[in-house]
Amino acid sequence: MTAGVLAQAVEALVQAADLEAAEAQINRIAAAIAMPRVAWSVDISQPFINPHADAFLRRQGWPDEVMELWWRRSVTTKMPFYIRCRFEHVPFVTDVRATGGKGGAGRLGPDPRRVREIVLALGHTSLLTVPIHLPRGQVAMLTWAGARDPADLAAMLGRTAGHLLGAGHYFMHIFNRTAGLRGATAEELVRLSPRERECLRLCAQGYGDAEIATLAGIARTTVRYNIDNVVEKLGAVNRTHAVALAAQLGLIGPVSA
Repeated sequence: MTAGVLAQAVEALVQAADLEAAEAQINRIAAAIAMPRVAWSVDISQPFINPHADAFLRRQGWPDEVMELWWRRSVTTKMPFYIRCRFEHVPFVTDVRATGGKGGAGRLGPDPRRVREIVLALGHTSLLTVPIHLPRGQVAMLTWAGARDPADLAAMLGRTAGHLLGAGHYFMHIFNRTAGLRGATAEELVRLSPRERECLRLCAQGYGDAEIATLAGIARTTVRYNIDNVVEKLGAVNRTHAVALAAQLGLIGPVSA
């Protein structure tokens, strides 16, 4: 039954004309999974106030103190489940009571600890979060809060994770369209030559010009020529900026620490 309602909600999101219609489907999902309070963030790397998200969160009944911590105290950079969104790409469950690891909230900083206290006071003991990885390095988040048993939620994910992930992506697609934001274009993804990509990838891995020349089997002047071309093609200020832009566009792949 739940999976059927979620499938219908995703289909409605595909057809949604505006953010209001999309938010109605997110609330429909909340009712279907018995997780009544919803939160979303369009970009967890940007803890600055977003008027659309702020209005939605207030309609959801999130207290003023939570809003203050969210927007003014950059709590999105500190809460464990927000941090997890940067590394996870499928929906996951958080047991709010266990947040902070062994010893509960003892390992949390003061702001995340206060958010935890407020969430528990609202009667929410679990969170169901959909991390949404989008073009240009944008990581969004959609979360439902409620009092369901975390193990029960995890079991439900086995049947509904695909629907929830689809709902999150279509919701953020509608938001970005409404906000006039654009993703990477096919032209941007193919405009670098293989040699330019190779030099850029090695640069991103921390190698200097001499090392790149040795690894690629080319002259240092050729390395500089290719990286300068990348800087120009991507409209970057310098090579560091070019690496950042290329990483957002998925041009250099994973970079080992």
